[in-house]
Amino acid sequence: MASADSQREFDSIGCALVLLSFTVNLLYGCVLKSLGVLLPTLTDQFTTNTWIIGIVTSLIAVASDITGLFTAPLENLFGSRRVVVVSTLMMCLGLLVVPFATSVLQLAASLVLLVGTSIGILNVLSKALLAKHFRRHLTVACGMGNIGQAMALLVFAPMMQLFLDTYGWRGATLLMAGVCFHAVPFAVLVRDADHKPNYQPLPSRNEHHEADSPGKNCPLSAFCLRLYKATNLRILLEFNFVIMFMLRFALNITFNTWMVYFVPHLVAKGFSPQVAAALCSPAAVGYLFGTVIWAPFIDRGLVKCTSGIIVSSLALAISFLVDPWVNSVLGMAVISFLLCLFLSALYTLNDVFTKELYEAERLTSAFGWIRAFGFLPRLIAGFFPGWIYETRGSYDVAFVVFGFSPVVSPLPMVFGQLWKSHKERI
Repeated sequence: MASADSQREFDSIGCALVLLSFTVNLLYGCVLKSLGVLLPTLTDQFTTNTWIIGIVTSLIAVASDITGLFTAPLENLFGSRRVVVVSTLMMCLGLLVVPFATSVLQLAASLVLLVGTSIGILNVLSKALLAKHFRRHLTVACGMGNIGQAMALLVFAPMMQLFLDTYGWRGATLLMAGVCFHAVPFAVLVRDADHKPNYQPLPSRNEHHEADSPGKNCPLSAFCLRLYKATNLRILLEFNFVIMFMLRFALNITFNTWMVYFVPHLVAKGFSPQVAAALCSPAAVGYLFGTVIWAPFIDRGLVKCTSGIIVSSLALAISFLVDPWVNSVLGMAVISFLLCLFLSALYTLNDVFTKELYEAERLTSAFGWIRAFGFLPRLIAGFFPGWIYETRGSYDVAFVVFGFSPVVSPLPMVFGQLWKSHKERI
């Protein structure tokens, strides 16, 4: 029976959706990790401060957070396939413009307005399509999609360092854009999930009455009502949103800190840029294992998703708190492995937990709103470590402070589960 379910879910549509999720995560990791490697060089080339380039990098994620809100309306208007293809082309075009930037403002405009906005739409839509299609094997499917991040960490960090040493930063970013253009054929494989009927149902008497009411005749009122329905604003008033926001807050602040500042953090510790880039390889291996580490247990019902989130959050916090006291190559290899192991596990578990909290028709909006409110931790992650480095000459304080966030973030989820158990006993 399990084999039949597996074949049914991993059909041509399911495989195309997993491939889409893999590609989106690969490109997102490629952009952020490559900019992390280029951060010291860009700071020197544009004669600016470290925290300014860090803010520009984080603004990419902020733009992707905000534009994720438009995913549900765009999907309803144009269909999944068109939105995916156009967004992929926009992202590649934005990367193609980067090598020609002559100022920080031009660099920020191309990365934020084109790359960031398209990544946000692609990220939300790929997760929603995956969650709608898979039921029994969602953890495996999400894990396979998140392997793209592991491949980005494994390949792009050392590759960008090689490109940088060989061709300079302009040649390196141009080659990065060329690599990302290979994602366009994968976007074409996506099919529209829903096919609307080619007829319109006749309105009932109640609908005629509602249409003739005074509130409906006001253009502003009608627009607000359409906006409310299209974006599912009601999600913000639910406690489930508070749970997911807190979980994503800790993930965003820790992941972006690691992605942007891990290589500069190692250089500040005394490692060479080549060794610092090479230490991203153990992290990629850890991220690879973390994507599927919980899948055999959760998909079979042996472990609850909430239990996996709590264990992974505590382990992630310990890894961050220990980091400042580790200064050897072997020790940093172990730390980077554990950090990304539990980061990737939490990303997969959060996607699965979102599917448990929201019904299928609200999944796209739920993913969009959850991502939209991630801009604050991303901005903090972009500014705070760079500012600490400028004032203290070390990133250790930032890593310790942010290490406490995974401990606090699961508390609303724990309270919600306890309240749910209490109501079931009554």
